[in-house]
Amino acid sequence: MDKQLLERSLALVDLPDSGLTVRFYEILFDRYPTVRAMFGRDTSVQAAMLRSAVVSVVKHLDDAEWLTTTLHALGRRHAGLGVTRPMYTAVAECMIAAMSEIGGDSWTPAMTLAWDRALGAVATIMLDGYPDDGVVDIMPADRRKPGAA
Repeated sequence: MDKQLLERSLALVDLPDSGLTVRFYEILFDRYPTVRAMFGRDTSVQAAMLRSAVVSVVKHLDDAEWLTTTLHALGRRHAGLGVTRPMYTAVAECMIAAMSEIGGDSWTPAMTLAWDRALGAVATIMLDGYPDDGVVDIMPADRRKPGAA
């Protein structure tokens, strides 16, 4: 992966107040409205966490142990939340769409390709962290939303 290109392109689109990831969620919910139910009404906290995760992954691209440990754990958490393999493709699509929109004329096809590869690698590592049956119960029953399994 081209770490320098990922860093430069992220710096181009990383807006204040998690603006990139806020826009990402707007695009995700517009294109894939069925996933909206997986999130609370206010996604600002989630957007801030996602921004932090993206920045951290780019920062640690040269640290395979950190990436594997961190992304496997994140994958297990997402498995427990019901995130499926196709959702990772949708997330990459919508993240790149948000980046391209924010980057405007400065966003290049090389940036799109670099992020497509990087997000694909992140998804692969996260999915490798899923348990064999794909299901993890990470939330105590008393903390689940009503009606959730």
